Amino acid sequence: MNFQVERLKRLPQRTKETWQGGLTRLPLWVQGEDRTPYRPWIAGWVSIKTKLVHATEPQESKEKSFEMALNALTDFACNQELAGYRPTKIEVRDSALAEHLGRLLAEAGIEVEQRNKLFTFDQIIADLAEHVDDHPTAPSALAAKGVTVELMWAFADAAAQYYRAKPWQQFMNEDLIEVESPFVDPALRYLTVLGSGGTTFGLGFYDSVSQFESLFEQTDPTSFAVDKHWVLFFEPITTLPLGDADLWEDHGLPVADVQAYPAAFCLEPDLKQRRPGPDILCYLEGLMRSLALTTEDEMDSGRWAKAVLTARGEVEYTLSLPDLLKPDAEESKKKTKKRGGIPDPRTMERTQLDIQRLIDERDFESMDEMQSFLNENVVGREVPHKAAQTPLEQAQDLVYEALEARGRRQLRLLRRALEICPDCADAFVLLAERSSDTEKARDLYAQGVAAGERALGEKLFKEEAGHFWGMLQTRPYMRARLGLAQCLEELGRLEEAAGHYRELLRLNPNDNQGVRYVLLPCLLEMQADDEASELLKRYKEDKQASWCYAKALLTFRQKGDTATARKHLKKALDVNRHVAEYLRAYEDMPEFLPSGYSPGSEEEAIVCAAGLVDAWEQTEGAPEWLDERTKKP
Repeated sequence: MNFQVERLKRLPQRTKETWQGGLTRLPLWVQGEDRTPYRPWIAGWVSIKTKLVHATEPQESKEKSFEMALNALTDFACNQELAGYRPTKIEVRDSALAEHLGRLLAEAGIEVEQRNKLFTFDQIIADLAEHVDDHPTAPSALAAKGVTVELMWAFADAAAQYYRAKPWQQFMNEDLIEVESPFVDPALRYLTVLGSGGTTFGLGFYDSVSQFESLFEQTDPTSFAVDKHWVLFFEPITTLPLGDADLWEDHGLPVADVQAYPAAFCLEPDLKQRRPGPDILCYLEGLMRSLALTTEDEMDSGRWAKAVLTARGEVEYTLSLPDLLKPDAEESKKKTKKRGGIPDPRTMERTQLDIQRLIDERDFESMDEMQSFLNENVVGREVPHKAAQTPLEQAQDLVYEALEARGRRQLRLLRRALEICPDCADAFVLLAERSSDTEKARDLYAQGVAAGERALGEKLFKEEAGHFWGMLQTRPYMRARLGLAQCLEELGRLEEAAGHYRELLRLNPNDNQGVRYVLLPCLLEMQADDEASELLKRYKEDKQASWCYAKALLTFRQKGDTATARKHLKKALDVNRHVAEYLRAYEDMPEFLPSGYSPGSEEEAIVCAAGLVDAWEQTEGAPEWLDERTKKP
């Protein structure tokens, strides 16, 4: 005998009365004791006729309880204000719950029906979710007509295969891929693989080359926002639409990583989100499997085909990289067009080298004669490019071409440069800059340093130390060494990083690369206060915010809250007060550092605080001192 069923049997039964409900997760995430997120369960029921609702308190458990559903049903029925009677029928979504309750409630004359959609109950849960999130929730994957759990399982399996293959390590965000076949929807014909930046992973779709170009080159970025476009993101389960999260948890769909739950949407101009139907879902499944199986050689070929198994059988995908299929001559013409974004300053070195080669070809008797020649042949004119004479010059010319290229074409140029001359340091530098993996980037920078040392020779290091940057041929080596040092610092190898920084300043005391601004925080973190003090003295005329704040910190560290320390802090605050604000509330820092800044700006403060925050927090009493000296009356 079940006590709850006996309670129900004592109540009068109202004919043609149907209730919907059962067990459902709350539309919010809670962190468990093991720090893994979960959504608490509640049991709830609603009368379709009266629209009255009863629900239990959230259960502090990751597991659902059928007993809780029966208890909630009985409490609802026995509540004289809400009901006071038992229904004729109840509808639930969970087939196991339907079977469990069906056996028990038959004694009370209550029919139990399993239904995939509970419109009244689902609307109540949707309203609750909207109230919790304060904005409309995204539709679940199963909301699209014809999409089944089986189709979603195949989609999830393909997504896991794709994520484990990590195609973003081969494709850049700049590589536009065309799906030549099969054809499903024009808005899904072109795509890019997202993830080379190491943050957002997935696929971004475009309906035309021009739409991609307008976004990438920023000629009209607003045009992309007003058009519909498809996206596929990999995210933690806590950011999925709640229906998708339930789908993965209830049916155990495959997933490659806790950060890799896939979700595909069509973003409409009215900001609504549409989920893919069966045709597009299967198309995305096959596309992800094709990309996961694509090899480097196939990518370099520019066009390739893959036959893959999908939920609808075997499908062959023909993919291409339109940019790679263009003749080099056509791409060269394209470079003359104005491109969006800020030009890479390294492209100016090519012009400088051409000018240097023009000068080297002639013997000038005086500086005035050389200047006259430059005024006549260079100023206001396009400098003719002199063909490279040595393998290293040929390789460096390809690097300059690569700076104006993008994606896979850039990679092909860099590989060709290293085939011509393995001593081309800049080729390794650009390859390192393409990598989102710090350890791989470190290895590439290290190869660039070794290449630069071979190309320059020991004699140049001995004779030209002190004004290295003034010689164009040394700059690739200097870039490689700075990149290596910064990777080492990011990996926590501060002593090694500091050694490279010191050597860069020895070779180029004028510090055109701004090495002192990364060496000084590094020394402060290493507690190398004497060396940090010497570095501050060496560049005592520096008025940059990072220099002033570092000087204030070091003075406090060495002397405490003295008049001198306060004077230096006041000077730093006068230069840029935003730095102190970010040091005091570092959690407000943006995820990405700005690419540039002007003196006194908030962007400068973000860069400065990012470099000094560790040293500041390591210094006993420094955070409190800063807080005390900067808090407002």
